[in-house]
Amino acid sequence: MKKILLTLLLLFESAFSDSVSIVFLGDTYFGESYQTGQKFNRGENVINKYGYDYFFQNVKDLLTGADLVFANLETPLTTYEIDYTSNKKYIHFSNADSTPFYLAKYNIGAVSLANNHIFDLGFKGFETTAASLNSYSISSFGAGYNETEAFKPFTKRLPIGKNEFEIFVFGCYWHRKSFAEKNYYASENSGGVNLLEPGKIINEVKKIKESNPSAFVIVYSHWGSNYREANVYQSEIAIKLIEGGVDLIIGHGAHRIQKIENYKGKWIIYNIGNFIFNSPGRYEKFDAKPCSFIVKLEVSEKKDKTLKLYPVFTDNLKTNYQIRLVNETEFKKCNGYLINTGLSKNDFKKIDSKYFQVSLN
Repeated sequence: MKKILLTLLLLFESAFSDSVSIVFLGDTYFGESYQTGQKFNRGENVINKYGYDYFFQNVKDLLTGADLVFANLETPLTTYEIDYTSNKKYIHFSNADSTPFYLAKYNIGAVSLANNHIFDLGFKGFETTAASLNSYSISSFGAGYNETEAFKPFTKRLPIGKNEFEIFVFGCYWHRKSFAEKNYYASENSGGVNLLEPGKIINEVKKIKESNPSAFVIVYSHWGSNYREANVYQSEIAIKLIEGGVDLIIGHGAHRIQKIENYKGKWIIYNIGNFIFNSPGRYEKFDAKPCSFIVKLEVSEKKDKTLKLYPVFTDNLKTNYQIRLVNETEFKKCNGYLINTGLSKNDFKKIDSKYFQVSLN
């Protein structure tokens, strides 16, 4: 009886909350294919040694305190009974029970599947992924059994006091010739991931805004070269999307942060890098910043919107595979990087030792 009353009380409080918070995470993969392979694990499987909770310990409060948490799930979920071969250098696979269990445990309720690894075990691997996520009540988007399903954005109305905040999130993967040749992208009659097509998204945004002018539309895109800076192709697409009515762009896929841009009053976060991604990493090889972002969108009852960017240190070889918030010195270096790549100090509404804050109004 006490548990039932507590649940009802929490539901009552959330219904009348004067704000909501939505968290976006980068590439997420517990790394079974790396941790079970001697080529990558350096003789020690950190999953078996520490357990899954270990990876969340330093950032769990940011997740469990949010009303909604998104992640880019960069792996198929499998029962390990799938016989599939591929000539890809890096093949991802993850347990169909453990992964969704721990995602749900730490409040990750929605995942984008629009990335270059979700079909690593073929279409059968995608089917087990969809079924596994559904069994843990985790929403997925960005891939599907046909083009219409893959393109469909995640949609949710969140109550804020007496008002509602409606959010639309498009999961998409940029065009790669090699994947197009393998029919990796969803088509009218075949499954796959959602191809990032600016014109198609813009047309849908117009329909969304006609129905609800206050709807907030986010493109949550997997793009960018590994460990590299943002390129011209990303910038051209991002500008088209913003000019077409998209309210915010949050990219992932490069395993590191890339530049941030304020374009005509709207924000483009080109890459937030990794969340929990248990590969050894190649930061030193590419001389890349071992830094990523956890992004928190806060919306008040009056629809005031604030974005907080929490830098996290994601070089597993230096953190022993436990993501953490950056220290003071690392924070200053991150700040210097953002300024050096074109951001003005005046763009930040607030800077403290934990996060950068900007206004979306």
